[in-house]
Amino acid sequence: MDFRRILNKNNSIDIETCLPYGLIIVSPEGMISWVNEQFLNDMETEKDIVIASHINIFFEDGFAAIERSAKSSAKEFIKRESSKETFEVLAKEVDYGYVADIRRTTQKTQISTFSAVDDIANKNKNNLIVKIANDIKAPLQSIMGFSQALLDGLGGAINEKQEKYTKIIYKNSDELLYLTDKFTELAKSEMDLIEKDYKVLDVVNLIQSTVRFTEQLHKDEAVEIKFETDPAIRKTFHADENGIKLAVQNILEAVLRYMDLGNISVVLSIPPTHILEEASLNNGLLVSIICSGFSLSETELNTIFNPYTNAEGVSKRFIARSIALTFVKNIINGMSGQIWVTSEVLKNTTFNILIPINERD
Repeated sequence: MDFRRILNKNNSIDIETCLPYGLIIVSPEGMISWVNEQFLNDMETEKDIVIASHINIFFEDGFAAIERSAKSSAKEFIKRESSKETFEVLAKEVDYGYVADIRRTTQKTQISTFSAVDDIANKNKNNLIVKIANDIKAPLQSIMGFSQALLDGLGGAINEKQEKYTKIIYKNSDELLYLTDKFTELAKSEMDLIEKDYKVLDVVNLIQSTVRFTEQLHKDEAVEIKFETDPAIRKTFHADENGIKLAVQNILEAVLRYMDLGNISVVLSIPPTHILEEASLNNGLLVSIICSGFSLSETELNTIFNPYTNAEGVSKRFIARSIALTFVKNIINGMSGQIWVTSEVLKNTTFNILIPINERD
């Protein structure tokens, strides 16, 4: 394979100077198809674990950074999921995906300065989002309340046309209220304001109760939710009860609101060894939410955790779903866990959550 020809754009990159650093090839979907030895050394892992894994397993929003670098021909900075160590990536698009040079950054002082400024800007942005969202919620709830009152006949009889319009007002207000709530939750999660409730708990019962509660809230949807658990899993351990409940509930709601037909299976299992190793965990619980009859496009899958994307072809529904899932990712990352999504067109989508089992219990 001629890496000099692949990476050398206008003779600006010398492949000999790149080879001492991590070099990878990823597919258009972000799956790793080739790596060099240096990348394996940097990640402290084996080749058979890396190949066919998604780049986002190793780096926070790694695939999005590769796409941006390939488009702009500029360096991007990414963080390793497990250690939060910073790397720089320079990528080039090729016919079969992307070739990327990934190396540890040497610009620690500069990055730290940028991070401090970014943190202040993000905090101000999130405070503003929370304030505006709270101001919007009250009139929205009022609109929904009066709309429901009209539909219930409390304001007198309404004709068929008026009923149709009132239902539209109620539905659109409900959609906007949901979006407002998700924006508020996302902003709070980015400021680490989501309440944590660590305790020894029966996680199987917690997740099952959350599933049934969410199912009851969406009982009008023609979607069946099944719950399965491996009898060999450890049921009781020390974990964030509020975080697990919010994560499962938000994923289910993000799907149920926009899923007309199909079924959902919530499966609890023991994670495979290679997944635990990639996450640098000794023990954990894998929660897989499998949504049959619900699939994501390639663009949606690549930007699922980026609600601020300007990618073409994404719908308003997808943006709302992406906000909810990014909120979930923030919660799971706060537990030192992981979340990833797989999807087969016209078949199903699976949301996977890896929850660490605390060693001290």
